[in-house]
Amino acid sequence: MTVPDFRRANFNLCTENPFRLTPPAAQANPNVTSNGDNANAASATSEHSTQYKSTQQNKSTQQNYPDPSFSDIFSAFSEALTQRKAQGLAFLELTNSELMLIKKSFFVTVFACLAAFAVGTVCWLILNIAIGAILHSVGVSYVVVPLLLLVLNSVAAFCLFKLAQNAFNYLSFSRLIQTWRRVFG
Repeated sequence: MTVPDFRRANFNLCTENPFRLTPPAAQANPNVTSNGDNANAASATSEHSTQYKSTQQNKSTQQNYPDPSFSDIFSAFSEALTQRKAQGLAFLELTNSELMLIKKSFFVTVFACLAAFAVGTVCWLILNIAIGAILHSVGVSYVVVPLLLLVLNSVAAFCLFKLAQNAFNYLSFSRLIQTWRRVFG
């Protein structure tokens, strides 16, 4: 079975209607007239079938493969190489941006922890001294004052821990690994 070559197809206007193309039977067999002459059509059909068989035998010995030139192959190869290079550079830029996010998250986490520790220490000392003095002046017992200070300090430590934990969530290689899996997997 051969595939028709549509690049070599030609269409002739039909004499009955200039806006209609020739019917496929008349186009396949040039001896058939469009006025419906059945005797000519039968003889033309037998001639066409013998011509078709002989052309099919000739075509089976020679195939019409495209014959690209070396410059076409070289330009296609260089274009594919350029596209691969662009893909690689885009992947490297994506990897670099993920690494920069990890680096910034690391520094923000470390700075937030150090700042929280310094501020917490100073505030803790001042606040605890003030609260202890106020509670003592009100007349609260010495046993209750440290317990109240412990509860307040625990709440403050929990809030600072949540802040550090939120920043720490971005400090992982999981997003980078997921990106690599999407590209390579």
